Amino acid sequence: MANLEQFPSAALNGAYYDTPVAFEPQLPMGRPAGTNPFADSDTVVPPGAVLLEGGKLRLNFLAPTAAKVDAVLRYRERHDLEKGENGLWTAEIDAGDGGFIPILFHVDGVEVLNPLAPVGYGSSRPINYVDVPQPGVDFYLCKDVPHGTVTQDYYFAPSVGLLKSCLVYTPAGYMKDDTQTYPVLYLQHGHGENEKCWVHQGRANFILDNLIAEGKMPPCVVVMNNGMVQREQEGLRVLETNAITRLLLEDCIPYIQSHYRVRTDKWSRAMAGLSMGSMQTSMVTLGHPDLFGYAGVFSGFVGALKIGQSMPDQSYLKELDDKEKFQQDFKVFFRGCGDTDYIALDRFEKDRELFREKGLAPEDCPAHVEKIYHGEHEWNVWRMCLRDFCQLLFR
Repeated sequence: MANLEQFPSAALNGAYYDTPVAFEPQLPMGRPAGTNPFADSDTVVPPGAVLLEGGKLRLNFLAPTAAKVDAVLRYRERHDLEKGENGLWTAEIDAGDGGFIPILFHVDGVEVLNPLAPVGYGSSRPINYVDVPQPGVDFYLCKDVPHGTVTQDYYFAPSVGLLKSCLVYTPAGYMKDDTQTYPVLYLQHGHGENEKCWVHQGRANFILDNLIAEGKMPPCVVVMNNGMVQREQEGLRVLETNAITRLLLEDCIPYIQSHYRVRTDKWSRAMAGLSMGSMQTSMVTLGHPDLFGYAGVFSGFVGALKIGQSMPDQSYLKELDDKEKFQQDFKVFFRGCGDTDYIALDRFEKDRELFREKGLAPEDCPAHVEKIYHGEHEWNVWRMCLRDFCQLLFR
C-alpha cells in the first residue's frame, strides 16, 4: 500500500489484514513463466485493493477474458473497472472515511471473490473487503500490549439438536493463574454473519486487549456464538433466530461455566449484539433480567423483528413497564446507532420514544445510555459501540 508509512505501524498491522485465511498481509501473486510453478514470475498481479495518496483506493481484478468487471462498495456503491494490459481491470475510487469497507466484485454479472483481496463474511456468504487506516483512530489496532487468546469451541446443543461452534476470547494472563475467575460478555453478530465476524471484522479481541491494557475495563471472557440459529425440520435445516434464548441459556452458558473460569452471578454477566444480534440481546436480557446485569444494543432493535421461521414473543418488553424494577435489574442498558444508518436509525428513534414513554430516558434513568455515532449500518460504528460499552462493564 503506497502511503501507509504515515500511519504508525500500519503497514503490517494485523487489524487491517487478519482474516480467517491468514494473519499477515497477502503477497502479490506471481504468474509463473513456463510450467514451473516456482519459477520467477513474468507478470505480477497486484493486491485487490491498494491505498493511494489522497484517500483514494485502487481496485484490481485479473480477468483477461471478461467483458465487464465492476465492484460494489458498502453494498450499494457500484463502480465500473476498466480493462488494461494483461487483462487486469482497475478503478480508482474515493475511500471516504475509511475503516472497514465491504466489496462485492462482479465479472460479467456474476458475483465472485477476488483471491487477492481480504476475505470476510457478510450477507450469508464470503465477501471481499478492505480495512483502510483512519488517521487518529487506533483503538482497534493490534498494539504492543499483552494479548488475549481466541479459541474455537464445539459443543452439542440439545435445544436445537445440532453441534454448535463458538469463539471464546480469554484475556491476557488467563492461562497463567488458574485460580482467578472472570466476568463474561456474550457478544452477538448481525444477520447473515457468523461467530467469527466479531473477531475478523470487528476486531473485538484487539479492542479488548487495548482497553484492558489501558485500565479502561476489567479483564473478562467474551463468548461469540452464531446467532443464525438453525434447527432441523422435516429433514431440512431452517433458520430460527429467536432460538438464541434456548441456545444460550440451556446449552452455551452451562458449557462455558463448566469449561472456563467465569463468574456465575448476574452482575458478572453481560450480553451485547449488533443489528439482528441487538434484537436477540434485547430478547434475552429483558426476558431474563435475573441472569444479565448489562445489555448492549448496537444499531438495532429493542422490539422484535420476524427473521426466519417465526415471530418472537415480545412479552419480554414488559420489563420496561416498571421503571424502578428496570433500574434495579440493569446497571447498564446501552443503545448506540450510526447517524446515517439506513436500516436501524428509524427503529432506534422509535425505541427512544418507547423508553421516554416508560420514564426510562437517559436523563431519568442512569442505567440507560444512548450514543449516536458518525456512520451507517457498518463495522466502523459497531467497533465504537463495543469500545464504549465495554468501558461501562463490571464496575
